[in-house]
Amino acid sequence: MSTQHRGIIAWFANNSVAANLLMMAVIVAGVLSVNELRKEAFPSMEPRFVTVSMTYDSGDAKQAEEGIAIKIENALESVPGIKRITSTSSANGSSVQVEKQTDYDLDTLMTDVKNKVDAIFNFPSDAEKAVISKGRRQEHVIWVQLYGDTDTATLQQLGEQLERELLARDGISQVSPSSYVDHMMSIEIDEAKLQAYGLTIDDVSSAINAESATALTTSLRNKEKVIRLKASEQAYYKADFASIPLLANANGTYLTVGDATNISDMFADDAYALSRYNGVNGYGIQVIMDEYGDVQNIVEQANQLVAEWHERGILPDGVELETWYDRSTLITERLDLLTKNALTGIAMVFVVLALFLNLRVAFWVAAGLPFILFGTLFFMTGNFAALTINEMTTFGFIMALGIVVDDAVVVGESVYDTRKREGDTLNSTIRGTHKVAVPTLFGVFTTVAAFAALSNISGGLGNLYAQFGMVVTICLLLSVVESKLILPAHLAHLPTHKKPTHALARGWTKIQDGADAGLQWFSQRVYMPVLKYALQFRYAVILLFVAVFIAVIGMPMNGTVRVGFFPSMPGDTVEASMTLQSDASFGQTERNMQWLEATLNQADAQLMSQIDADGSGIKSLQVMASGDQSGSIVVELAKEKPYSLDDLARTWRELAGTPEGVKQLKIQSRREMVDAFKVELKSVSDETLLIAEEAFREALDSMDGVTSVESSLTPGEAMMRFELTPQGRALGMDTASLSKQLLQAFGGDIVQRYLRNKNEVKVRVRYPEESRSNATDILNARVRLTDGTVVPLSVVANIIQDSQQQQITRIDGLRALTVSASVDSDVITATELVQTLNQSLVPQLTRQHADLSIHFAGEAEQQEETTSSMKTLTVMALIAIYALLAIPLKSYIQPLIIMSAIPFGIVGAILGHWSNGLMMSILSLNGILALSGVVVNDSLLLVSRYNEMRRAGGEVFDAIQQACQGRLRAILLTSFTTFAGLYPILGETSKQAQFLIPAAVSLGYGILFATFITLLLIPALILINEDARRGVKKLLSAVSGRAQGSTHHDQTAAG
Repeated sequence: MSTQHRGIIAWFANNSVAANLLMMAVIVAGVLSVNELRKEAFPSMEPRFVTVSMTYDSGDAKQAEEGIAIKIENALESVPGIKRITSTSSANGSSVQVEKQTDYDLDTLMTDVKNKVDAIFNFPSDAEKAVISKGRRQEHVIWVQLYGDTDTATLQQLGEQLERELLARDGISQVSPSSYVDHMMSIEIDEAKLQAYGLTIDDVSSAINAESATALTTSLRNKEKVIRLKASEQAYYKADFASIPLLANANGTYLTVGDATNISDMFADDAYALSRYNGVNGYGIQVIMDEYGDVQNIVEQANQLVAEWHERGILPDGVELETWYDRSTLITERLDLLTKNALTGIAMVFVVLALFLNLRVAFWVAAGLPFILFGTLFFMTGNFAALTINEMTTFGFIMALGIVVDDAVVVGESVYDTRKREGDTLNSTIRGTHKVAVPTLFGVFTTVAAFAALSNISGGLGNLYAQFGMVVTICLLLSVVESKLILPAHLAHLPTHKKPTHALARGWTKIQDGADAGLQWFSQRVYMPVLKYALQFRYAVILLFVAVFIAVIGMPMNGTVRVGFFPSMPGDTVEASMTLQSDASFGQTERNMQWLEATLNQADAQLMSQIDADGSGIKSLQVMASGDQSGSIVVELAKEKPYSLDDLARTWRELAGTPEGVKQLKIQSRREMVDAFKVELKSVSDETLLIAEEAFREALDSMDGVTSVESSLTPGEAMMRFELTPQGRALGMDTASLSKQLLQAFGGDIVQRYLRNKNEVKVRVRYPEESRSNATDILNARVRLTDGTVVPLSVVANIIQDSQQQQITRIDGLRALTVSASVDSDVITATELVQTLNQSLVPQLTRQHADLSIHFAGEAEQQEETTSSMKTLTVMALIAIYALLAIPLKSYIQPLIIMSAIPFGIVGAILGHWSNGLMMSILSLNGILALSGVVVNDSLLLVSRYNEMRRAGGEVFDAIQQACQGRLRAILLTSFTTFAGLYPILGETSKQAQFLIPAAVSLGYGILFATFITLLLIPALILINEDARRGVKKLLSAVSGRAQGSTHHDQTAAG
């Protein structure tokens, strides 16, 4: 008897104080760790780009391509770890984006790229120095919005102060003003006055630079004092620049800059800018979180500052300040969802166990969950797994809820059963734990193998989903400690024979007896007769299950169950982004933005009238444009959300149509982690690219469910080219002088940049707007010769109407074009779209154009990376599961019998998607991979019990029946508790839960289906295995007998 007290299980069972101290220590450590864990709404994707940017105002994209982009591409050819090089060249320079391979270190790539670029010596002499930067994790947190019926200057001035105060707060390290416009001191010359005094625009620029400059100082020093000597002073304001002398004589200054020019202290007007919020002028500051930030802390700081501004009365009349689009609500709602589901799941698990086992067993099994939860939080900190609390990790907890109690349920059931049969002693508790210790331990290890594989998936999106695999793995390992060490100590004094005295306890005992009788009835009257038939007709049962497997596994292939790689994720806002054709004017942009805002308000009114509601469903409406040909609108609905974001996006899209001059209009309510659809076309021939681009655009435009088709092809930009005439050269004009005068006349000359209140101010000397806004102004322009004579431009140069490429894109050394689109996954998924194009358009284009390379990027590329990784990891997980089953069973065949439950678990997962009308996605596959480790646990219990019966001398048929009957309760309880833990999320209708449901369906329905497999198919396979063994034995003995008979005959003949 004393041998039963040896070992760590017996020690803890005998020392409940140690067990309780271990439990409390882990819970306290977890509670203390909560504040250390960062919180973010959604795990940000790992940065994977290094960008090399060079400014080169050549005025020609081709010149920038040849002078910069190609040289950088050639230099980077030998750098390891590069997946793709994409360069974009324009009239203002080139940008080269270097994408790293999935598992390569970004810092190493950054260093290598910098070394190579720094070694290039033949860049154009007038190109600026290359700026090399690497991608960082950046996530939107909250908008802090100033708005009111006031001018832009007032709002920007307040915004700059607000920005400084935000950055001064702990936790806020990065902000992005939405509509910041550079300050500019505009000095518009009066050409007539300059000519009257014999001055040029260069004289004005030179005077400003000579009189307004950063002071160069020295000092006069002696023993008594130090005197600082300073001759010049930087001009800061309009009056300072106006007083700068242009002409002076002995009597003093008689002409200043203010006399010969019109000076305005203004905002830069070289690009169109628009910022409106809820119908009035606005100035928004977006607060951004980096990889070290905490979303809840940042939101608290921002809201606190807004409250302080209201208290301090900083805001002038008519100006309001508020926050909107708060991403912390996402994690708050997710944590609320987790808490709600955890409590519901624990309650359901408790009720199931209390009904079929014992109230005290149910309590102690459920009480182990806080140990696992807080222990996992402790191991999520930076010292261990370095995880954050986010959408994926909270889902990991929800998913783990039903799984982690499985081994505790089995141990509890075994201890309860043993104490009931052998008496309420400590030895009974230890024996009950030891009976199932090995199969439950290896059962957990098989589940860990599956989730550990899940936590090592590579690929950009795979890394995100790996986080919940890591959380479940930690939970499972802690569940081993809880079920083997802490639970036996709590069950060491479990009374199974004591009669209840309290009326309530007696009533509950009657309910338990009824449940127990029901289970016995099910076992004797339903399960055992069915099992006997299954064993009797075992080969027919196998054929039936195989037929079901073949029929169901074909459902995703024939379209009965739809397949898409990335689940459709509901967004928090509706966003419209608009891009106009390159020849469109900013006036057209302004009209289109007004049209979009008007149609949005129409869509809102239309939807509100459909539900007979008054007012507006929109809380925040931000309109922004920061360029001549692009703009965006972001909409957040009121808290009560009278209609859905999807309804608003669809109605708005219908009403907006395609405004004039629009190249792409994208109105979306769904979150896109990567481009849903994107194809890269590469070729040495520009003609081939144009043909392929047109073919893809036409094909996509004709498909249902495909919207916002956009091509990177930009039409030629209108250009006037100036060539000096022989007469111009004879008059002393050269190309450099002509270029400079044209730049000064129509672009303006930036003569200075200085800081004023932390803001850079450009000083631009130029002609008045009325002299530089139309093509006729160029035809009427006049230039100054070297001797000061002013002549018409047409005298010295010919004006040629021309066009040039606005932008040139290259991918991996070849000219390229990209075509992208948004996909409505209710109609067609990105996976189905790529499949359709690969079957129809792609073969046709590659046959016609041998020089054309077609590569599907975006979601298709991520799918390829992730599924490739998942295939490898699935094989590795299956090998690990096989080994973990073979070791305790000491058999090569029995693990294969147990693992036959895995494909039938997949059948359950597919049927679950079909019955719930869900699309299979990467999350479904993740659920199936996790399922492969969970479904074998019940089968392992059954086969282990069968082996015990056989070792005790039982006949095969009887051993199978007894094992099935003896393990029925444990198998049903583990399956139902797992399903009960997942059930709350299956019925969840909240926005946050929608994209998580496929994984829960895969696991929940897969386990339910696999339970019937365990109870019917596994026994049939065990018997078939015994049939095979007997058949092999008979065959071997027959062969052996024949060989012996032959030998005997030979010996007789020889005698």
